[in-house]
Amino acid sequence: MPAGLTPELGMRRSGGSGDLRQGNLTQILRYVRDHGASSRHDIARGCGLGISTMTDLIGELRARRIVKELDPIRRPGAGRPTRPIDFDGEPWCVLGVRVDVDGFQFAASTLGGRELWRDSVTANLRRAEPDAGFAALDSQLRAQLRQLPPDKQLIAVEIGLPGYIAEDRATVGWSESPEWQDFPLSTKVSATLSDLGIEGAHVGVTNDSQLAALHAVRIELRLRPDVIATYFGGLRALGSGLIIGGEIFRGAGGGAGDFGHLNVDSSGPACSCGRNGCLQSLIGPDSLLTVGDLLPADDAARLVDERPEEAIRKIVEAIDEGQAAMLQMLKRAGGAFGDAIDDVIGVVNPHTVVLGGYLGALSAHLMTSIEERIAHRLAIPAFAGTKVVAVEQSVPRVVGGAVLAARDACFYDPLSLTRPV
Repeated sequence: MPAGLTPELGMRRSGGSGDLRQGNLTQILRYVRDHGASSRHDIARGCGLGISTMTDLIGELRARRIVKELDPIRRPGAGRPTRPIDFDGEPWCVLGVRVDVDGFQFAASTLGGRELWRDSVTANLRRAEPDAGFAALDSQLRAQLRQLPPDKQLIAVEIGLPGYIAEDRATVGWSESPEWQDFPLSTKVSATLSDLGIEGAHVGVTNDSQLAALHAVRIELRLRPDVIATYFGGLRALGSGLIIGGEIFRGAGGGAGDFGHLNVDSSGPACSCGRNGCLQSLIGPDSLLTVGDLLPADDAARLVDERPEEAIRKIVEAIDEGQAAMLQMLKRAGGAFGDAIDDVIGVVNPHTVVLGGYLGALSAHLMTSIEERIAHRLAIPAFAGTKVVAVEQSVPRVVGGAVLAARDACFYDPLSLTRPV
């Protein structure tokens, strides 16, 4: 019997009965995650498990207080009432963390998804040296964990930050602020937790836009579990991600879905990555401000860095006022963005393209250009079902996605991260 998929979308190895049992537990937890409270019959059928096997596995999960039985309900046309299986998770706590240039966001929940606390802390991490950047995170993490209720055990932490994360999901390959390169962030955070008496917790690291994509797809849009979705968003720059089957698809080295650096015009403006004509260089907020004649380049860069929400408001106001230079710029940038989406649809063939962050705020003004550029692609039956949708700008979806990823870590390794209680 096939075991469940791991977050990397590969089959879990079944090296023995323990691996098979863990894989079956993961299938059950994914099913409840994706479908909500469900009967044993529906879970067994959805996971391809026999009822006797299901009874044993549900007993294991109940003993660890990961799931619980709800009150009996009578299904239409059925015999005896059924007791749906839903998440419990009250003894267990997970923590999502967002690291950005201007500080930290934290959100904690039970394993079942009940929020425990949420907090934001201001800090200047611009070009922070590696040790200084970690010292700031370490201090705030210790402060946050003082809020951990005495009846809760922390079992997973997921950290989201702008930059490239290595395949091991533990090492920051490169980030600009703080200046982390090949930085063993997971190992260092695990040492902090150990110093606080918290042993054996999962600590994962993920690109912030990938986490934003996860939250947009699973929580805001509630797309179906088998969806393939691409995400374009960000606050200060164009970020992106790829979701397949409700999971972040990271690719061979952790960098899949890096659509912001699609090279759409090799003769175009310089990009921060060192090339010319990346999508980011054409439709990034600072480019819109500069080419739209709203601010000189240095002032635009400073405003986007220090007050990104104000920068986006300035762009939207200029569009609403019909300022000629901005409308002309938006038409060019929207065309390039539409071409990039057209290429992504051709390569990935997603069900949904999601616009979030500052692109969500601009979506009403970009949609016409996008629809014009992808019209021929969508006329082909294989791509005709693709939808382009927008989500709100102001939702804290990075830290929300980090909480989802932290919960997922336990669903994929329940035997190691929890114990019978």
